[in-house]
Amino acid sequence: MNEHDIFEEMKKLLDSEGLVTARLVESVTRTSQLSASTVPEIQDLFRQWLSLVGREVKRMAEPGKDFSVSEAAGTIGISPSSLLSLLLFLHRTGEISVESVRIGRGTQNNEDICDCLRAKD
Repeated sequence: MNEHDIFEEMKKLLDSEGLVTARLVESVTRTSQLSASTVPEIQDLFRQWLSLVGREVKRMAEPGKDFSVSEAAGTIGISPSSLLSLLLFLHRTGEISVESVRIGRGTQNNEDICDCLRAKD
């Protein structure tokens, strides 16, 4: 390996460590924020929100008809990923039955990672 190659490898390593550090900071921040959810008032607010959004999803999801996750999520004002989680919750609690799933192309983006932490090419 020549000097230039070693320099490039070191640069890649430092960039990678920067991303890992940013992800750790984000994880610590999220953990701190989530710890606030243990407060009974916040838990009650979340249950109320979940109930309201769940009722809206059940209103929109007519039995026997196709249900567009992306359209419904946009209408409600949540991400498609959140709506899928909510549909699974409603299915598990027996409030709805998810009978069919149509798969589309992925975005190639991990929705759990903040845009600020994605590698820039």
